[in-house]
Amino acid sequence: MRLNELGLPTDSDVEINGLACDSSKVKSGYVFFCLVGRENDGHTFAADALSRGAVALVVERRLALDCLQIEVDDSRKAMSMAAAAFFGNPSKRMKIVGITGTNGKTTTTYIVKSIIEAAGYSCGLIGTNAVEYCGEKLDASLTTPDPIDLQRTLSDMAAAGVDYVVMEVSAHALALKKVDGIMYEVAAFTNFSRDHLDFFGDMEKYAAAKQEFFTRDHARTAVVNADDDLGAKIARETKLRTVTYGVDNPSDVFGIDLAMSAYGLSYVINMSDNVGNVKFNLTGRFNMYNTLCAAAIASALELPFSAVTSGIRNVKKVDGRFNIINTAKCNVIIDFAHTDDGIANILRAIREFAPARVITVFGCGGNRDTTKRAVMGKIVSTMSDYCFVTSDNPRFEPPLDIIRQIESGIKEIGGTDYTCIVDRKEAIRAALEMANKDDIVLIAGKGAEQYNDVMGCKQPYNDERYVLEIAGEFGF
Repeated sequence: MRLNELGLPTDSDVEINGLACDSSKVKSGYVFFCLVGRENDGHTFAADALSRGAVALVVERRLALDCLQIEVDDSRKAMSMAAAAFFGNPSKRMKIVGITGTNGKTTTTYIVKSIIEAAGYSCGLIGTNAVEYCGEKLDASLTTPDPIDLQRTLSDMAAAGVDYVVMEVSAHALALKKVDGIMYEVAAFTNFSRDHLDFFGDMEKYAAAKQEFFTRDHARTAVVNADDDLGAKIARETKLRTVTYGVDNPSDVFGIDLAMSAYGLSYVINMSDNVGNVKFNLTGRFNMYNTLCAAAIASALELPFSAVTSGIRNVKKVDGRFNIINTAKCNVIIDFAHTDDGIANILRAIREFAPARVITVFGCGGNRDTTKRAVMGKIVSTMSDYCFVTSDNPRFEPPLDIIRQIESGIKEIGGTDYTCIVDRKEAIRAALEMANKDDIVLIAGKGAEQYNDVMGCKQPYNDERYVLEIAGEFGF
């Protein structure tokens, strides 16, 4: 491809072979984008990129280097648009669904994928757990991949004959303009609560990043949760065609008569005057909202009602989301819940059916929003009968410092009995040894993650695998 075909402000027709924003990945004939971030400035790596074979630099300020430099106002936006062009604008060959919100994105993407497949179409998925399409399952490093990887993945999906793609769109991705260059058939909103304040600084900026998705630059149709305050605001203010869903407020897609057990939920759905019974294999009122969101997306895509009910029913499990392990000693639930709202939802759902004690193992991630730590301590200690506070991806923070901040919330309210154990394996083992028959042990925070992030090293680890290891060791 020629450089002047990327949509960048240049007349140069030099041949290019690839794009990069990491100088270590540059090869001969590449364009290097100098991204400006809070911790790194890509301009400082420009000389390294040139030494590796870059033929052009995309910069936000001129550099004292003898090379072709393309100056732009926003190198992140320029990279996203150029990546789309370089890979042949693959999103134009498929219908793309993007789902944003604090909680529920992953589960909802899997439900939407199942509905689309029940309607007879091929569907790719991009999200926290994996990238999946046409029988392939690839590891995911980010909720929303960086633009070059994202457009390459979309190109592979289009070449494989995928009809639809459903993907998680994080607030970070929107703020960093990762999804510029993609026109979404549907932009959907799940809910909004505290998270990522380490990045956004305050809730107003975090909300603004979410709202930006529901504009004509990004999508054709909005699907929003009418029961969420930010969702209601989006529905009022967006210029997009809008489909609402909810339980408490008037909505285009709504549910009534919710019934829940340890092994799923059921309710009556009204989807634009199509009425039927929904059965879903995961429990909790929040999962009623996830299925309603998926149904509203299906409505916006004009998929048949029969595909909605069968697609929801066909989802047997979402890795790391309310995964139940039955042992002879107790029941264990593993979930990704890592925000105050998320863990409250999980514990509230468990309380609906718990026959005895609820014992919770949880922690908070390092180098992330510190304001939620004490809040999560208060919630877990209020809603559990006993809790173990432990490590959860401490990254570059001392694990004990994080634990003490969580503990401060427990102490502030004089919460339930608890034990602090830095080692996550030891904490889980202690919780299982404490549990009696009919008790439920909730292990929260990591879900399907296959690692523990400590000092920049991702050590192999998985909660479910470790629980099964202990169960085998003790014969329960």
